[in-house]
Amino acid sequence: MKLKKLSTKRLTRLVQSTFGKSALWERRDAYCFVHLDGADDKLRAERMERFVPTLFFDPHCPCCEPFLKDGAFMVFDGDSLVGLRPLGNGSFESVVLSVQEAMN
Repeated sequence: MKLKKLSTKRLTRLVQSTFGKSALWERRDAYCFVHLDGADDKLRAERMERFVPTLFFDPHCPCCEPFLKDGAFMVFDGDSLVGLRPLGNGSFESVVLSVQEAMN
């Protein structure tokens, strides 16, 4: 499933069904940032500004290529940052890093 091609309405339904109706999220290009850790507006904006997809996903890795090409949910939960790529059959492909490692 190409996250970057989803309409806002379909993306909203997917976020709510996956993370709950109260999940805080924003969209930037092909990425949807989901903040499960109660981050304030300033921290959420900083995360989006500092996120560089090619630092999180290796452009030379065949496993990372779909995350770069199709987009992903970037899920912040405390010290963890998880990249989730919806596969279309209700499942997800994921990669996990610490927030500090991914954002520095």
